[in-house]
Amino acid sequence: MKFEFNLSISEIVVTYVVMLLVIVLAGFSGHWGLAVLGLPLFLRGLMGWCPLKTFLKNQKTQTQTAQARV
Repeated sequence: MKFEFNLSISEIVVTYVVMLLVIVLAGFSGHWGLAVLGLPLFLRGLMGWCPLKTFLKNQKTQTQTAQARV
């Protein structure tokens, strides 16, 4: 899998806001196990890379390549 930055600044900001909401809600509710869900969001925003977007982009290019051969 090729590593490329594929998130815009606005997507990174939204990711951080969602991460903060998850961690704050976990803290106020007392379920600190839920705060672990903030870690993938933190890493996604920190790296500026979304593996799901990369996977879907690769699938799309493979489909287009296969259709071009036919």
